[in-house]
Amino acid sequence: LKMSTEESIFMARVAEQSERFNDMVDFLKPVIKEKGASLSNDERNLLSVAFKNLISSQRSGIRTISAIEQNKKYEKYAGALGEYKTKIEDALFKNCEDII
Repeated sequence: LKMSTEESIFMARVAEQSERFNDMVDFLKPVIKEKGASLSNDERNLLSVAFKNLISSQRSGIRTISAIEQNKKYEKYAGALGEYKTKIEDALFKNCEDII
């Protein structure tokens, strides 16, 4: 579904209010592609909020898993924890590459 820039910005705001930051980024990507460096201050702020919150939650997840990995009580789950942390790290890396 091809949205106008206005619709994309509106939906990004709805996604922000819904705390769906991944969706917010997805709604903003076509706007960025279309406008490039000529984003308005408002659009730039929306983009900043989207990525900041998306990346923040991923970083928090990695820290939480790292803390659990340090607990001897959970060492039998080390393989599963490591895989899950890698999955989140990969998503974080991809999101960082997307913004650059």
